[in-house]
Amino acid sequence: MRELHVNLVRSFLLCILLLAGTVVPARAQAGPSTPASVFSRIRPGATVRARLGPDQAITGRYSPIGDGRLGITLDRGATDTLRLDQLSELAVRGRHTKTGASIGGAAGAAFGAFVGIIITATCETSDCNGVGPYLLAIPLFGSGGALLGAAVGAAIPRWRRIFP
Repeated sequence: MRELHVNLVRSFLLCILLLAGTVVPARAQAGPSTPASVFSRIRPGATVRARLGPDQAITGRYSPIGDGRLGITLDRGATDTLRLDQLSELAVRGRHTKTGASIGGAAGAAFGAFVGIIITATCETSDCNGVGPYLLAIPLFGSGGALLGAAVGAAIPRWRRIFP
């Protein structure tokens, strides 16, 4: 029983260390946005949403125009040209791939720690004593969870605001 308690504590500490590696540091606020700095963060052809006011939004494909202007090609083929100072918000469509991978990896690592506990508790040979089962199960299930989480996250669209 004492071995099970020691293994639980060991697993808990390993999970804490793995989760600490997934923490993302905070980013500082950027200064005033210039048209060149805003438009450089958008790749041509990306889906963008420009809000002109609380009730009016334009969604389409980004095309660089120049002179501090942005072109949005609509589904019907027309292109609207807008200045940055006309917009109340500009967002680019992205995916939740990184978030899904982080959550999936953490969940997989936690499950790997649980599997390590089960293997250590039920194994009757001396090979199972120590950290061997954990060193195998945690990376294996953690990487599998990260891959699965990234696949799920890639299927979920999100809007990333780039202006203001």
